[in-house]
Amino acid sequence: MQPEFQINFLAVLACAFAAMPIGFAWFGPVFGKAWAREMGMDDIPTPSGAAMAKSMGLHFVGNLLISFVLARNILVWQPAIWGVGENQGMHVYALNGAMWTWLGFFLPAQIGRVAWEFKRWKLVAINSAHDLTRLLTFSFILAYWP
Repeated sequence: MQPEFQINFLAVLACAFAAMPIGFAWFGPVFGKAWAREMGMDDIPTPSGAAMAKSMGLHFVGNLLISFVLARNILVWQPAIWGVGENQGMHVYALNGAMWTWLGFFLPAQIGRVAWEFKRWKLVAINSAHDLTRLLTFSFILAYWP
């Protein structure tokens, strides 16, 4: 039996847009100074508008990819997709989608920064918490937007 995936592309787009204020707050007023210090960027001048626009565009595309794949991951765990039972509450799929994706892919990549780039655990904590926050936001948008 093949599952029938029906991804809501408006929800995927909404996730990419939702990531922008999350990232702005996280790496701005909330953890911006600590993050810049841990990255060794605390004395680097603010980038130009064009450089910032390019970075934000790339970030947006990356968030589209993350939310598209996450939408598939959330769908694949639903029994109704496979025709083998009823789905549970959507919060179950949202939480599982976010937590397992973060634990298996995002967190290990951040730990690799300590191992190979000699970054500190504080940076891992800031970046990993941002990744988890973003994935949880995406997961709930994707799970609850029909």
